[in-house]
Amino acid sequence: MKIKIYQVGYLVTNCYLVWDEGSGEAMVIDPGANDPAVKKGVSDNGLILKYIALTHGHCDHIGGVEGLTESFPDAVLAAGGKEAALLAGPEINMSPAVLGKSISLEAGLSLDEGDVIKLGHLSFQVIETPGHTPGGLTFYVEEWDRGLLDKPFSGTAFTGDTLFQSSHGRTDLPCGDYSVLVKSIREKLFALPDDTIVLPGHMDVTTIGNEKKYNPAAGRGQAL
Repeated sequence: MKIKIYQVGYLVTNCYLVWDEGSGEAMVIDPGANDPAVKKGVSDNGLILKYIALTHGHCDHIGGVEGLTESFPDAVLAAGGKEAALLAGPEINMSPAVLGKSISLEAGLSLDEGDVIKLGHLSFQVIETPGHTPGGLTFYVEEWDRGLLDKPFSGTAFTGDTLFQSSHGRTDLPCGDYSVLVKSIREKLFALPDDTIVLPGHMDVTTIGNEKKYNPAAGRGQAL
């Protein structure tokens, strides 16, 4: 597996280009802005863009979807089934206020807990991690990019705005729920192996083990 990280848009969203080296099949996770570098990454590496996958539907994670689909019309937009209203509703995905334009999207592939996205021999497990938004997802694959972190890890989790390095996503935005977010982190993400690489929607790379120690959502052993 290979991964390129692009920091895109006004809110500096981490956008990921991920591909299977054998087949050249690729997906872009969270294209937050129409950044030419992302398209160039697909073309320069001779990749087949199979999916545009969204961890959630806020505008800073979907702002580049339309530009990518224009350039790569065969790519399928994949998002959580419970995220449909947020994707379709400009006022709740906040695109007019933040981006100055209205974005309304409909996923071509609706994803739910336990679904799998395949790129060549790679299998990305879909984990529902609501709280930041109702239909937030994490994509987990039992592979890692040796160029990203050159030592063995149990896998990689693309967590969107659910889990950050020593932090987590906001819940004061439309449809957010703090108790649901913390439950997602503790019960879903903290169940992954400690050495799982975490690639979040903003900020730096971390691991599940680090977040169990230092993340405020860990609660120092407190119950919800």
